[in-house]
Amino acid sequence: MTSQSNHTSNNGKSVERMHQWFQMIGAWAYTHRIIVFCLCIAGLGIFGWFAYSVRYDNSFRAYFDDQDPTYRQFEAFRDEFGSDEISYILYTAPQVEHGIWNLEIMRKISNLTEQLSRDVPFAGQVTSLANAEFVEGVEGELLVYEILEDFPRSQADLLDLKEKILSKPIYLDGLVSRDGEYGAIIVEMTRASVDPLDKIRFDPAKGNQLNNLYPQITFDRIEAFLNQPAYDDIQFYHTGDVAMNATYNRISQSETRRLAIIAFLVIGGVLLIFFRNVVGVVGPMVIVWCAIMVAAGFVGLIGWDFDLMVIMLPAILVAVGVADSVHLLSEFKIYHDAYGDRKYAVQKTLYYVGVPCLFTTLTTMAGFGSMSVSSIKAIQHFAIYSSVGVGAAFLLSMTLLVVFLSFGRRHAPHAGKTTDRRETKLQNTMGSVARFNVAYRWWILAVFAALFVFAAVGMTRLKVDSSFLSEFSKKAEIRQVTEHVDSIMGGATSVSYVFDSGEPDGVTDPLFLKQVKALQEKARQQDVVMKTYSIVDMIKDINKEFHDGDPAYYRIPETKQLAAQLLLVYEMSGGDELGDYLSGDFKKARVELRCKVVATSRYKALSQTLNDYVTTDPLFQQYPTPHFAGMGTLWLKLMDYIVDSQIIGFAVAFSVIAVMMCIVLGSVPVGLLSMIPNLLPVMVTLGAMGWAGIPLDYVKLLIACVAIGIAVDDTVHMIVRYRQEFSHCGSYENALFASLKGVGRALFITSVVLVAGFLVNLFSIMQTMVDFGILVACTIAIALLADFLLLPALVLVTKPFGPEVSSGDSINKDSG
Repeated sequence: MTSQSNHTSNNGKSVERMHQWFQMIGAWAYTHRIIVFCLCIAGLGIFGWFAYSVRYDNSFRAYFDDQDPTYRQFEAFRDEFGSDEISYILYTAPQVEHGIWNLEIMRKISNLTEQLSRDVPFAGQVTSLANAEFVEGVEGELLVYEILEDFPRSQADLLDLKEKILSKPIYLDGLVSRDGEYGAIIVEMTRASVDPLDKIRFDPAKGNQLNNLYPQITFDRIEAFLNQPAYDDIQFYHTGDVAMNATYNRISQSETRRLAIIAFLVIGGVLLIFFRNVVGVVGPMVIVWCAIMVAAGFVGLIGWDFDLMVIMLPAILVAVGVADSVHLLSEFKIYHDAYGDRKYAVQKTLYYVGVPCLFTTLTTMAGFGSMSVSSIKAIQHFAIYSSVGVGAAFLLSMTLLVVFLSFGRRHAPHAGKTTDRRETKLQNTMGSVARFNVAYRWWILAVFAALFVFAAVGMTRLKVDSSFLSEFSKKAEIRQVTEHVDSIMGGATSVSYVFDSGEPDGVTDPLFLKQVKALQEKARQQDVVMKTYSIVDMIKDINKEFHDGDPAYYRIPETKQLAAQLLLVYEMSGGDELGDYLSGDFKKARVELRCKVVATSRYKALSQTLNDYVTTDPLFQQYPTPHFAGMGTLWLKLMDYIVDSQIIGFAVAFSVIAVMMCIVLGSVPVGLLSMIPNLLPVMVTLGAMGWAGIPLDYVKLLIACVAIGIAVDDTVHMIVRYRQEFSHCGSYENALFASLKGVGRALFITSVVLVAGFLVNLFSIMQTMVDFGILVACTIAIALLADFLLLPALVLVTKPFGPEVSSGDSINKDSG
């Protein structure tokens, strides 16, 4: 007992010294307010300069570290087969006679194809019905030419050509729909979003502006061509890797600003309701704006890029960064009203609020920082720069906000209670909450225990999944376009399999080609796959045309020599598309599966089905097992990282914050007890997601770490005040009344601010941001209920501060 008392005494002395330090900081900042203001302006200027140099990057470089094994395998695939990113342009002409087979429409598509090939930055091969490679056997000779190399002279000639094109399986569901109503233009890229900055910059003189980088400049140029008046009678639907990535980049850039403005307006309105003065609104907003600038400048200083996570930064920092200011403003009002002296009120405010705000800042930074253990690079970076922003908000609240509070008129001290009816009503409400806790403590614990069981069962039903397309709201044009394209023809995205024959020219072995064909047929049975391409499609078509178009020869040649001969004749006839599906030494072959844009779990199911097939079917025993490759491998690996990040990140956050709480409160039992109200809200949210079937994606995995880092702030203020009041009165019930009346108002205001701040995400066009905002807002609301109900009930039952010194009937005496 003596050791415990000594430890508590030592801890109390340390905390008292910290209180005094903050009091001195307040006095210094007040006295030297001009110096403080100038230092802040200078610092913001430096960080603002670095922030201006940061670019946006929504590529897979934002997810994976360059040394990640899966990412390096993907890079090796790209080195061998090139970029697998495309723009896919579906088109139709329903108001024109013969539709896309109208002679004038086809001429326009031919012109457009040439424009795209010639003038679109980073575009490689552009393929459409106008220039697609056509293989035809004529009088024992193999001809390879562009479909419209000799443009039809009449409408009848074009309609005859239509029948020839629709008879070629290689074009169906890729370049033309089976009913002939839709055509497509496929723009293959020479670059990928994962390439280094110097490789995707178009005009070196224009620097790293988003509009000068791939894929943005590529997308913008294509859109400019499609919107030319000459093509008004053609309906275009532009999607694919380039369109989706560029749209995401554009939304990230615009929504970061737009959501920040909305958050400022919403939270400013909330502050105006509670504080009703200029400093109470402008002060916190300036602090938060400066904190955002520091976080953004830190990204530029380190040399990182703004990635897909940066959309969340303004709303989070506006909501979180205001909390310290709310506590300072609330406490300042009390002392300024009581004493009328601004400097003295500032000193007293920082004396009482500085230490709790420091601890809450550290716990919030710990919660955010715990995400740095994630294997997803974008989340690692977000964990760090958001923590920097939280720390900056605290420092600015302790200094720059003091400058704002130093200005104003002195007034005579106010005696007695506040005359503000709203504040009196809120105080009365806090008293009612305290009485409810005292009267129904066991019922409260029972209800929360049932909620815990509900959450635990729901968490077992939680699934990990993600879909790039579903990140966009249903009202987003890119989502509508992509879903329409997927309903007509496959083309918006792709996955690949790589076959290795083990030796140069090994791909010409008929057995090897039969393996490729078998995988394609198996893949086409899956509902995700819309179209497959491989060397088999080409060699079957060549074989058929080599035998004067006889359908019986639309098959794999019987011998390796014949297959090699067909490919040689094809190349000698001018064919140049083998490189899309074969390595340069003809040792490896690639199968491309054009797929719908769906949830990653469906790609994983596809991969699992095909992997099981190639590892168990005897046909695949002679050659090395083909492996999944390309962009799809990164999406599947991302799912594994989401699971690991959620488990490890939350475990780290909970452990670090629990240790900090034990240190802050000077007691392990009290520290662990205080974590229960913070664990439950996170569990309830995740459990509700499990019951509702809402999947956990790379954004929602942040909920647990962000929520616990934020929710613990109110717990710190509540438990510290509760223990302090208990040390004064020696009664748990009386201390509860004093605690809720003393700190309850600030807790309520900060929670309202946080909920309002995260609900700003409802204005986002990104569905994943909307979901995140709602879920975190609900978590914070539940956390407030836990701090007002569960935490007091636990304290009243367990009596963690020691035995009561005296008991009284203050509950009956205190009615308000």
